[in-house]
Amino acid sequence: MTAICKTKAFAEGAGSATPSPMSTPNVKYYNAAIDAAQSGDIAAARTAIESALTEDPNDVQSWQLYGVILNALGETEKAEKAVAKVKELGLSEVDELIMKAADAIGQSKFGVAITCYEDALELDPNRPEVYVSYALALMHGNYPSDAEEAAKKAVEMAPGDASAWYAQGRIQRLRGNKTEALTSLQKAIELQGTLVLARYECGMILAEMGELQAALECFEQVLVDHPEDANAIEAKAAILARMEELNS
Repeated sequence: MTAICKTKAFAEGAGSATPSPMSTPNVKYYNAAIDAAQSGDIAAARTAIESALTEDPNDVQSWQLYGVILNALGETEKAEKAVAKVKELGLSEVDELIMKAADAIGQSKFGVAITCYEDALELDPNRPEVYVSYALALMHGNYPSDAEEAAKKAVEMAPGDASAWYAQGRIQRLRGNKTEALTSLQKAIELQGTLVLARYECGMILAEMGELQAALECFEQVLVDHPEDANAIEAKAAILARMEELNS
């Protein structure tokens, strides 16, 4: 579980890259890379982002994510080359800080990531996607009230952004506010049905609330999109066992 949670933390950080104009195929590959990373399949994330770079070898955002993925795989030399390519193509000071934060999250250095996000927001406070990653980093760093405040700020700035609602819901769940968390996470799913992490969080909350059939449906949907997700497989098996026990 620890390795998977660490990988998901990396994915949350990697998803904070600044949106830039992309061709339709490039968007598809980039989003596939993020989805794969979120599900813990970093090898598939690498394949997808390499396809994005084949489609557009000059896309800064794809190179940025590629560097983070390579770091997560332990290929530091190649990651350094990807970072060098990002700098060659041009990256603002704010985005350099965001990239450093994502790298820090991949290494579980949440204090470093928090500092980077705070510096980035001081330079440009109008970036809701940075508040999303900042909120999640704060939660990992054990600053729950600050994390919820940052997530709320992200939702206020970008109410149509599924990742902002996901961050708020995850933090609310970890703080024990299940009803509020479920509302936030369901809003995230409404905005982006393929957001695996939101479905997983919903399933966990519903299971804790005793709504086993609804929880089972959440995990089954995760497995439709990611059939090898070990966490979802384990959660589904546990729910089926509880349902069998209750019916016996």
